[in-house]
Amino acid sequence: MSSITSATGSGGSISSTGISSGLDVNGIITSLMNVEKLPLNKLQATATTMQTKLSAFGQMQSLVSSFHDAAAALQNATAYAVTSSATSDPTAVSASSTSAAVPGTYLVSVTALSSTQSTVSAGGQFAASTDVVGTGSITISLGTWSAGQAGFTPQPGATAVVIPIGATESTLAGIRDKINASNAGVSATIVTDATGSRLALQSSNTGATNGFRVSVVDADGNNIDALGLSRLAFDPPAGTMGMTLTQSAANTKASINGIAVETTDNTLANVVTGMTFNLGKVTTTPVSVTVTHNTDSVKSLVTGFVASYNALSSFLSSATAYDAVNKKAALLQGDATATGLQNQLRSMISQGGTASAAFGSLSSIGMEFQKDGRLSINDTKINSALANLPELTKAMSNADLTTPSNNGFAKKISDWSKDLLASSGTLPGKTTSIQSQIAANQKDQDRLNAKLTAIEARLRAQYSTLDSVMSRSNALSQYVNQQITTWNKNTA
Repeated sequence: MSSITSATGSGGSISSTGISSGLDVNGIITSLMNVEKLPLNKLQATATTMQTKLSAFGQMQSLVSSFHDAAAALQNATAYAVTSSATSDPTAVSASSTSAAVPGTYLVSVTALSSTQSTVSAGGQFAASTDVVGTGSITISLGTWSAGQAGFTPQPGATAVVIPIGATESTLAGIRDKINASNAGVSATIVTDATGSRLALQSSNTGATNGFRVSVVDADGNNIDALGLSRLAFDPPAGTMGMTLTQSAANTKASINGIAVETTDNTLANVVTGMTFNLGKVTTTPVSVTVTHNTDSVKSLVTGFVASYNALSSFLSSATAYDAVNKKAALLQGDATATGLQNQLRSMISQGGTASAAFGSLSSIGMEFQKDGRLSINDTKINSALANLPELTKAMSNADLTTPSNNGFAKKISDWSKDLLASSGTLPGKTTSIQSQIAANQKDQDRLNAKLTAIEARLRAQYSTLDSVMSRSNALSQYVNQQITTWNKNTA
């Protein structure tokens, strides 16, 4: 008997050694199995093609998504209202604008910048910040001083802050820290020079309404002398002037095109709709601020739209092409979804429109078809369109719920591509279909592999039996031949 070793399984091999009959079992079984595997090979080739198609439709979906985003950007009407501003002296007046700004020239003059109120205690009173000032309480009120500090009007809504000063915080440094921790709208610092240390107070915010009054209740019983906390008081109408005014709180004063404006800080925001002017210094001559439509940003959106269309169009053309010379079809040649999308895309780009009387097609705006199906930008046409932004806006972004045919080009394209990408849309549906086919193909492969395993095992068993029979037959034949040879010798 021969010795047989076999291994079967999906894609496995069967080996047979020591067959004494001389029968090539491995060669026979391999040849037979190659024939049996032809349907499996076909399934595997089909699976490879479907995987490639799945990848192609994934790429197609990504390109359609980019095309949709580019169209949606052009559909946004505010994109056409973007403005930019330029100033003749940015050190004096810088400006920024929003889509609400009206293009034009604004002449800005600055006569005064806003400031904070500052006061300082008298020099020579304290040698160091550790010197004791006194105890009692300090009250800080925010408000507006009249001319010459003759009167004080409290800031509407503001509450005077009372700051108790005890023995442990009665030094100049301690009082500074208590004021800074009080959130009274005033900051305190200590200035030290050859004359000693002084307490300086400054309002936290600029503007005339952010002036401050400092009144005290001195523990020594006298609130207006030059001793104790009285030395830190600043209340001219009450006659308590322990501190000296070094700078008055004031508003910014400017004019725009001759119109006087006033604000508490150095920024004029929405004094002119959509405009913000940042004031840096007092001017001697008006600063010219020019606001224009930012057509460069619109042109950039158009460029992005054309690029995304060309990427999608080129992909579809390549994927659905037929090479007549080599007689070879591209991967998606003849695929109804791909060719249908290609036809729809060209139709969307070449369609006419009624949203604008000035621009009846994308070509009239400057997006022109080339011989290879791609788009290019005609600079003359696009610049002309950008000079007529109201009509360009309508042509691209108009939305008419009653009559969809009056929708702008970008609106139509955005809606079309959005439907393609929706969960129930054509492209996700195609992807799901291919994935289902791949899954079904794999099941067919699994079933066929199981069948091939059984066939291979059956062939192995059959040829093993045949090998045994032939081995015994060979042995018998040899024995008979030997007997005949012996008999012939004996009878000679």
